[in-house]
Amino acid sequence: MNRKTTLALLSLAAAYFAMGTTSLLVVAVSAPLAHDLQVSPAAVANLLTIFALTFAVAAPLAQVLFGQLQRRLLLMAGLAVLSVATGLAAFVDGYWQLFALRVAAGAGAALVGPMASAIGAGLVRQEQQGRALALVFSGMMLATVLGVPLAAWLGGWLGWRWVFLIFGAAGLAATVSVAAMVHDRSHGAAVTLPGLLRVLTTRSTGMSVAATLLQMAAQFATYALIVPFVIERMGGTQAWAVAILFAFGVGGLVGNVVAGSMADRLGPDRTIWTSFAGLAVVFALLLAAPPYAWIALALAIPWAVTGTMFQAPQQKRLVGLSPDARGLLLACNASALYVGMAAGSFLAGVAYESLGIAVLPAISLGLMGAAALAFRRSRAESGRRV
Repeated sequence: MNRKTTLALLSLAAAYFAMGTTSLLVVAVSAPLAHDLQVSPAAVANLLTIFALTFAVAAPLAQVLFGQLQRRLLLMAGLAVLSVATGLAAFVDGYWQLFALRVAAGAGAALVGPMASAIGAGLVRQEQQGRALALVFSGMMLATVLGVPLAAWLGGWLGWRWVFLIFGAAGLAATVSVAAMVHDRSHGAAVTLPGLLRVLTTRSTGMSVAATLLQMAAQFATYALIVPFVIERMGGTQAWAVAILFAFGVGGLVGNVVAGSMADRLGPDRTIWTSFAGLAVVFALLLAAPPYAWIALALAIPWAVTGTMFQAPQQKRLVGLSPDARGLLLACNASALYVGMAAGSFLAGVAYESLGIAVLPAISLGLMGAAALAFRRSRAESGRRV
């Protein structure tokens, strides 16, 4: 990859950073936000759920309504909506105003992830797509390694309102970066509702998208309430929770880099199976671990490494299944990612209220088993089709 392409991919990574950080802000500032707005941790988890559900619905519909337009302009429009809605959240008077702005932010984000991935995949040759997509998706990982821990620290120091304002401004900066560095003028293919339904009902692609949904749900069934999990289940403090969020981010960044190389050298399927196996082991250990915060810290890195290893090879695999429809497939995959985030967050909130915090890793473990079954079916169907 030449310098121009690398700068363009880094700008796309900045777009992913803005999307990833703003989507997870409520996780980082859950305690001060709940206290200030006088709501429960489950209500804060619902702010993540509604963002994710909005994204999930809007991402494929945006492909139907706007898919034939220039990808770069759609990306910048999505970033602008996401950033402004996040910044305005700093000025709300109550929970439901924040809830509405999270809907708007989720709608903007629905144009960011799919467009950034589709542009990134088209900037390089096929044999470089694994590494290119890993570089683009590293912005999401940087959101966890830097954005979420920084937001948690700033939330304790400046308050949650300043956190939303600062990261809204960061999103606008990413918009400027894309405008300056990304010169791709390609347009997506026109998408119809029957075409969207065909992608979802074809078993090879539909089951692959289902695997994304279930893998993300498995992670967020525990991660959505990771701060109270660390404090109430593992005997930690807020400082321990910040350290664990930071360790999780470092592991995610490492996993993303490893995934890009593995996907290009070993193939996406083997990389995905490695990710699934690693996550299953981590959730089993979290379920059985004694209540020591250092154990949660030690498991955060392998959790993040193996969890993040999934996305780059999954995107490469989907592009390979239907290169001409990559924009739609990546949008469906991103939609599934956020449906999984919403489902996992919702299950976390329900389990917290009814069964207690300790049961969360068991839910994650069960969802991982379902993800593995869906991916196995997708592989079988894609092989049969060939």
